Amino acid sequence: GITLDASGNLYIADKNNYRIQKWAPGATEGVTVAGGNGQGSAANQLFYPHDIALDASGNLYIADKDNHRIQKWEPGASEGTTVAGGNGIGSSANQLNEPHHITFDASGNLYIADHDNHRIQKWKPGASEGVTVAGGNGKGSAENQLRDPRGIILDANGNLYISDSYNHRIQKWAPGASVGTTVAGGNGEGLAANQLFFPSGIDIDVSGNLYIVNYDHIIKWVPGATEGTIVAGGNG
Repeated sequence: GITLDASGNLYIADKNNYRIQKWAPGATEGVTVAGGNGQGSAANQLFYPHDIALDASGNLYIADKDNHRIQKWEPGASEGTTVAGGNGIGSSANQLNEPHHITFDASGNLYIADHDNHRIQKWKPGASEGVTVAGGNGKGSAENQLRDPRGIILDANGNLYISDSYNHRIQKWAPGASVGTTVAGGNGEGLAANQLFFPSGIDIDVSGNLYIVNYDHIIKWVPGATEGTIVAGGNG
């Protein structure tokens, strides 16, 4: 995962170095701003950090995947605080199982792609447990199910878009919905224009176009389209 702050500093989840790196514009090297103390579960450590997000105050939130928790690191801090999960691997409301991607809504609620629990969890600020807002009905391909969700993003109306990786589709879940709708892919595993192949990261622009990390390329999927267009990569 990567993210930018308002000053253009780039934050990188340097997964196999168990750290988050900050690179200033034009820099030739990065600075460790979280982790970097080896693999582990202590407050100053990370274990395969997978994604990152910043809030309006510059606090860094980290999907600490193999510690099954979300860590909050304040600017300049030497250790993080667990704000979601951190109660061991599991599927209870206060647990996570390999969280992958995270995102915020306008109210500061944290949404977590709880990968191995096949669900999306919503954690309110200060909450001790999360609420399932998508999936959570076992691993599967039904409309109310997910299978190894990875990327997540919200649009301006609060609709949640999910890279439903092993179902090779993008699911849209409206606020309060009990089922999702396929808005990209969903035509089996493949690299045809109407297919996806283990989609992972996802983003959305102001026009509602989806940008999907799909195997060796980035696909742009226009709202209502039945197929996508490669906009980066795709040359092997």
